[in-house]
Amino acid sequence: MKELMMLLIAVESGGNDLAVGDKHLKQMAYGALQIRQPVCDDVNRYFGTKYRSEQMLGNRELSEKVCEKYLSIWATSVRLGREVTDEDRARIWNGGPKGWQKKSTLGYWTKVQKAKQKL
Repeated sequence: MKELMMLLIAVESGGNDLAVGDKHLKQMAYGALQIRQPVCDDVNRYFGTKYRSEQMLGNRELSEKVCEKYLSIWATSVRLGREVTDEDRARIWNGGPKGWQKKSTLGYWTKVQKAKQKL
C-alpha cells in the first residue's frame, strides 16, 4: 500500500501538499491526494470521524490516513468478489466505490502505471 500511496500522490498532486484542485466544482479537492468532501463523508459515516476536506491541505499524514480508510471501506474482496489489486484501489480512489468497474478510470490507472515507471 505504501508504494501505491506514493504513486497516487504523484498522480494527484505531483507531491504538492498544498494543492487545491477542482476549483470549478462546489466541492474542491485538497492536499497531496486531492481529497474532496464526499470521500470524507464516507469515511466519517463508516468510522464515526468528523473529517473535512479542507483539513487535508498541507497535511499529508491525515490525507494518507483518510485515503487508507476510504479504500478499506470500498476496496474489499467481499465487495469485488475476488482479491483486490492495486489497480482496483487506484480506480476506486479516482472513480468512487464503483470506480474499479468504470471505463472512465482506465486512463487514471495508466497514469499510475506511468508514475511507477518513473520511480
